[in-house]
Amino acid sequence: MADNKQIIELYSELAENPEKDFGWEKGLENAKAHGYTQEWIEALPSKVWEYCAAVGNPFSVGDIPEGATVLDLGCGAGVDVLVSRLLVGESGKVIGVDITPKMVEKAREHAALAGFSNIEILESSFDTIDIEDESVDVVISNGAINLTSCKESVFAEIYRVLKPNGKIYFADMIDISVDEGACCAVEKSSCCDAEKEDWANCVAGTLRQDEFIEIIKKAGFTDVVCTGLTHYSTADTTQGATFSAIKIPAENVRKEHWNKIFETKDYTQVLWHQNSPEFSLKKIKLHTESKEDAIIDIGCGASFLVDELLKEGYSNITLLDVSQTALDIVTERLGNTSDKIDYACSDITTFETSKKYKFWHDRAVFHFLLDAKDRKKYFEVLYRSLEESGTALIGTFSEKGPLQCSGLDIVQYNEKKLKLELGDNLKLVESMEVIHTTPKETEQSFRFFMIEKV
Repeated sequence: MADNKQIIELYSELAENPEKDFGWEKGLENAKAHGYTQEWIEALPSKVWEYCAAVGNPFSVGDIPEGATVLDLGCGAGVDVLVSRLLVGESGKVIGVDITPKMVEKAREHAALAGFSNIEILESSFDTIDIEDESVDVVISNGAINLTSCKESVFAEIYRVLKPNGKIYFADMIDISVDEGACCAVEKSSCCDAEKEDWANCVAGTLRQDEFIEIIKKAGFTDVVCTGLTHYSTADTTQGATFSAIKIPAENVRKEHWNKIFETKDYTQVLWHQNSPEFSLKKIKLHTESKEDAIIDIGCGASFLVDELLKEGYSNITLLDVSQTALDIVTERLGNTSDKIDYACSDITTFETSKKYKFWHDRAVFHFLLDAKDRKKYFEVLYRSLEESGTALIGTFSEKGPLQCSGLDIVQYNEKKLKLELGDNLKLVESMEVIHTTPKETEQSFRFFMIEKV
């Protein structure tokens, strides 16, 4: 894992002695070699450029508009923070984040020296930043993400703070070894010796280009591109590279995932499939008074619940799923009876309807909502959509259940944990453990929660 002590010691020394030879390029000539413009160089105090240890030029990857909010991860002494401030102007904002206290101090000093007030410098790790959700337009970084041991966490945090369709523009070191074994044959490389791993000099933490891209895609980004290589190198096995990516809104990520699942898999063989949804059907019959009562099945997928409800004579059924492919499967399966159903292809967090439902059924959607903001939206939609005398049944994996479903992380729930999500206008009235036997004859522990309006 990354040696933060080593990293902080090295970059503290750089903050105090920028003229020292650390074995890698830095300073004004390094900035010029990466294409930092003469306009920027002249606009900023000359002292600032002594600290430019850039491995590439993130500003060459895409435009940063005036008025934007920019976050710089691993801002160091603030060179890229100040360039960003030149681009966003007085109406924008730039936030720099670094783990090295002396660099944070130096970045603040340089911002004051340049006369910029709309800059904030934070001392923080990259995976837990004190910044609001969806508050940043562009995230930049320059040779810093490779210094982190869990890059998945870093890109998850970048996803959290970026606005929908926000951009990442960053430069970093990548591993250019031919294969995993090649690094051991290179005399200068120490990547195979855990005792000698050199994190601070951007060697040990590097990934191959394809590995970097895959992590970014899995975090919820699209148009992930390595836009080019730079002249920068820290070892025979490393080279600088620039990347760009765009944040896909969370509901679009879910849509793409579930469409792919229902396009490529036999829905009767996925682990969550039930041939007979007896438990849900029993609860619906118990909590409805008429066959005309409005029922909505949240995240219905290709469940057989709707088939059973039609057999029981229910006539006011809405099926909601983020996957149009799943809804098409149900429509085809129901044949002539499909026109008796209302279909809604929507993410539950953005679902809007004027209809009120007597019974809200969700067998396994809520536990996929990892973001507190999405969970809040879920219950806002539930509250607006439920009749005053209506009931909601929500199923999640229990604390004894799996930690993932369909390759996605989930949140396990018990009674106490679910109550914390409800707020003041919804009341938990019953909690039940239900064991689901999968098509592969394995068992999964669910917990179902009955909820009513207060």
